[in-house]
Amino acid sequence: MTDHATPHEPAALSEAPAGPPAETLAETPEEHEARLARRSARRRAAARWATATLVFALTGTGAALAVTAPERTDLPGLATPGDGRYTFPPLTLPPLPSGSGAPDRTGGKNALHAADLRYLLLPAPKEAGGSLTPALYPVPTTSATGTPSASATPSPTASASASASASAGASPSTAPAGQAPADWVTCDAILADQRDPAELRALLLRDACRAATVREWTASDGTRTQIRLLRFGASFESWNVFSSLRSDARPNALPGAKSTSHSAWDTVEGVHLDAQESTAKGAKGTPTGRVAYLCASDLVAVVTMTNPDGVPDAAFRQVVTLQSDLLA
Repeated sequence: MTDHATPHEPAALSEAPAGPPAETLAETPEEHEARLARRSARRRAAARWATATLVFALTGTGAALAVTAPERTDLPGLATPGDGRYTFPPLTLPPLPSGSGAPDRTGGKNALHAADLRYLLLPAPKEAGGSLTPALYPVPTTSATGTPSASATPSPTASASASASASAGASPSTAPAGQAPADWVTCDAILADQRDPAELRALLLRDACRAATVREWTASDGTRTQIRLLRFGASFESWNVFSSLRSDARPNALPGAKSTSHSAWDTVEGVHLDAQESTAKGAKGTPTGRVAYLCASDLVAVVTMTNPDGVPDAAFRQVVTLQSDLLA
């Protein structure tokens, strides 16, 4: 039986090959050339933009590297303002005498510092423009084992010469390389800083101050720093003096002194600290005087910083913290 196509099935149509668009067929040779020129121009513009984008990206990357590579302080307009901190040389503890150990922080039998006292003072920073003349203070000329006298220039309790090993620790030959020693002074030298020195003088006599040393400098910003370091024969004697200083001392540098918070300071374990500041403010809005008292086993340190324009807080904290590091 012969199959017949149903009326619903359209007859198959042969597919005609696709030809060029009608508009192309209608183009004249001149129009065709113009269209190709426009297409070429668009391609050249795209290439130029891609090249420009690449150049901008490379330039930005180079600029970023040029800015981030040097220190900010080397770039005009981007230098970070200084906060008053100083530039100190590397700190090095002096070697201990043969057979001696580090002080016992529990206050036991070996609670005394055996190192040369003069090398336990913070060295002057790079910014130090000048130091006070050591001759302003009475300087020991002989070694002694007694207590400071009550006179204005008491008998020395430490020696600047060979007996330092007996009264002040290690000899200069064991000093850290390249570090100059501080100056020996009498224990009563600290009295010159007080408006009422009589009570402190009696305290130094009672608790038998054994040796004293001092370092002072004036920084380029006008801040004057004085550090006194006193050695006692026992921890309880140094604690008596430390307690009296922080509660009863009346330093000349701090008229109307008041205590200041130091709970957030990075202090060294075993070093007790009390900080005070003047109620008078300088042109910079900071106190014109700051004092810190430190106590570490048999040693008491007094850090005094003054500046009529105001003592920077960062510099004061830096000096006190580094000095406490040397006493730990």
